[in-house]
Amino acid sequence: MKERLTSRKIGHLTIVLAILLSLMAYRTWFSGLQTALPQAGNDQICDLSHSPCDGLIGNKPLTVSVEGAPVQAEHDFVLRLQGGDAAITPVKAWLEGKEMFMGRIPVQFEASDGGWQGKAQVGSCTSATMVWLLNIEWSNGQRQQLALSVPR
Repeated sequence: MKERLTSRKIGHLTIVLAILLSLMAYRTWFSGLQTALPQAGNDQICDLSHSPCDGLIGNKPLTVSVEGAPVQAEHDFVLRLQGGDAAITPVKAWLEGKEMFMGRIPVQFEASDGGWQGKAQVGSCTSATMVWLLNIEWSNGQRQQLALSVPR
């Protein structure tokens, strides 16, 4: 069953194509402004390599730091969480590459003096500096994401 492509069908296809292209252009130009707004404190981007990062957990201040900076690839280092609400605990935490996926490296935090601490280790990368993201999920549903730059 062969059908001929008539000028009427070409006109209909042109109209449909114009509508789809205009919708795509509208979404690209105008909806990008709404998605660029920050998410009410759910995620925090801060580089732990240079200084401790401050945040809020349960409306109380929390400081995340790396003990023994600078961090070296394939060597243990300690992550410290100081402050925060004592009733809110880190449920799950992991490290993953920002630009290159190198797997998820779990971080187990244990209660320590006025906070939490956990040991971690990251792998070596072929690039000169690898940026790792520390993702922390808290028992109140809050999330944090902190960057950690590690030279080769």
